[in-house]
Amino acid sequence: MPDDFAPRAASVTDNDRTLAGAVRSGVRDFKTENPVEFREMVGEFDGRQANVAVIGFGRINVRVGGGDVVIEPGLGSGEMMHGAVYREAAQLIAAGRLTPLQAYFRGDVIVRAAAGDLHNGYGFFVRFAELAFGSARLRTQLDELCDEFL
Repeated sequence: MPDDFAPRAASVTDNDRTLAGAVRSGVRDFKTENPVEFREMVGEFDGRQANVAVIGFGRINVRVGGGDVVIEPGLGSGEMMHGAVYREAAQLIAAGRLTPLQAYFRGDVIVRAAAGDLHNGYGFFVRFAELAFGSARLRTQLDELCDEFL
C-alpha cells in the first residue's frame, strides 16, 4: 500500500541533508573497510528501499541496487520499508549502551517491513555491529554525529 507523503523536493530540510551526508560517509567507510560483508548485505537487499527517520532531527531515503547503496535526504515514495528512532535512543545505541532490540521493546524504535526483511536486517545488524564499532573511522564519525547533532 503506497504512503501519502509530500513530494521529496518539498519535504527536504537542512537536517535531512546533514543526516544523509553523515550516513553516506558511514556507509562509504563501512564499504571500504569491509567489502565482502558490504557486498553480502547489498546482495540481500537488492531492489529494496526504506524511509528512515531520526525523530526530531531528520529523514533519509535509502535505496539498494546495482551493488551499492544510495542515500538521499528526505522521503522517497512507493513501496518500501519504514523505520524511525528517537534521538535519545539513537545516541544510546551509537554509544553501545542500548541494543536496537531493547530500544524496540521500549518503543523507541519503530519499524514496518516484511517479516523476512526485518529478520534479515536485524541479523545483519547483529553480525556487523562489532565491525562497525571496532572501526576507529566509523567510531569517530558516530561520536561526531552524536556530539554535533543528536
